[in-house]
Amino acid sequence: MSNVLEKAAELAEALEVCEEMKNMKDKEAAIKQDPEASTILNSYFQMQNELYQLQEMGKEPEAELVAQFNEVQNKMETNIHIAEFYKCQEELGKLLQKINGLISKAITGEDPTECAPSDCASCVGCH
Repeated sequence: MSNVLEKAAELAEALEVCEEMKNMKDKEAAIKQDPEASTILNSYFQMQNELYQLQEMGKEPEAELVAQFNEVQNKMETNIHIAEFYKCQEELGKLLQKINGLISKAITGEDPTECAPSDCASCVGCH
């Protein structure tokens, strides 16, 4: 058992210094240095929270709030620092998905990245 935990600790250390993590942390720092990007993200998360709370209460958001939210999303897509951060985050997510696949294969004996002939939607390989 301790060997497994040692390997997990090694994996954690490797993730901390891997290129995908470094890139994501660099892009996160760039966002923090960009007041416009920080403002956009703060607005996005605040509006997202408002919309979630309305949904939880079973209420429809006002059209103006939805329009403002869409506008903030557009600003996120056009802000270079935010766009680069999300791209790097996606790359890190792909790496973590591959790691999960390797672990799942060790447990189940099946490769989750390969489609099952009867149910392609069950895998993560082609989606």
